[in-house]
Amino acid sequence: MRIFVTGATGLLGRRVVQALCSKEHEVIIVSRNATRAYEHFNNASLEILEADVTQRGDWQTVASESDAIVHLAGAGIVDQRWTKSYKEVLLTSRIESTKHVAEVANKILVCASAVGYYGDCGNQELTEQDPAGNDFLARLCSQWEAAAQSANGRVVNLRFGMILDKQGGALAKMLPLFRLGLGGPVGSGKQYWPWIAQQDACNVVQEALHQDWEGVINVVAPEQLTSKEFARTLGRTMKRTAFFKAPAFALRIIIGEGSQVLTVSQRVKPSVLLEKEFQFQFPSLKDGIANNLKQC
Repeated sequence: MRIFVTGATGLLGRRVVQALCSKEHEVIIVSRNATRAYEHFNNASLEILEADVTQRGDWQTVASESDAIVHLAGAGIVDQRWTKSYKEVLLTSRIESTKHVAEVANKILVCASAVGYYGDCGNQELTEQDPAGNDFLARLCSQWEAAAQSANGRVVNLRFGMILDKQGGALAKMLPLFRLGLGGPVGSGKQYWPWIAQQDACNVVQEALHQDWEGVINVVAPEQLTSKEFARTLGRTMKRTAFFKAPAFALRIIIGEGSQVLTVSQRVKPSVLLEKEFQFQFPSLKDGIANNLKQC
């Protein structure tokens, strides 16, 4: 297949591109910084375009000629404080880029989304049939998915949970603290943290390309854990204590409104993946973390 990928230099994007290249697909990536992209993929056989997908451009012609588009672009949710201006960046990087991708996605569009769609739902088990929440992230995800659904081809919206990857993201930020024995639950510790091993997240993207999947899919592991259980499992796997709490008010002071990513509760079930009998490589957090720590 000829596959066009946005967000290729992001945490998941790098893994997806490497996997697609290993399967001998013809991969074209678009990046705002081609030099950085070449540094990431200097050993891979792929085509690299330099463009900003939040703007229309010649890149759309190349994308329209592809068999499928994997759209993973978007500014980091917790990379900066959520000022009014950064919220606009979060919206534009996802919604405007998705509108422009959808305009030329005439065959297959696999588009990232997030479990933030559901908002804060306490202990309620959430499936793909549940409605959107009403906080900023929920509204962002709802608009993001609606933009993707405007495409003429087959569309798959993947609602990712926390992707476990020692190379970046939440796990990479936690590991140094836990190595020092300073790790622990966040906030009350009672909120559910949906997660997925990076290998499984990458495999879901590939399955979405090749199988006749369509619509919304929760990309989370079947094991549902609270922040406290997550911290305890991570600590035990690393043979470290996990008693130190990060109070919700302290997180809000440090990273602002974006702290809700860690303090809200989303007990998400991968109903569609289970129905489709997707084979999770790492259905348990213990095994997912242990395997990640072995990876280079």
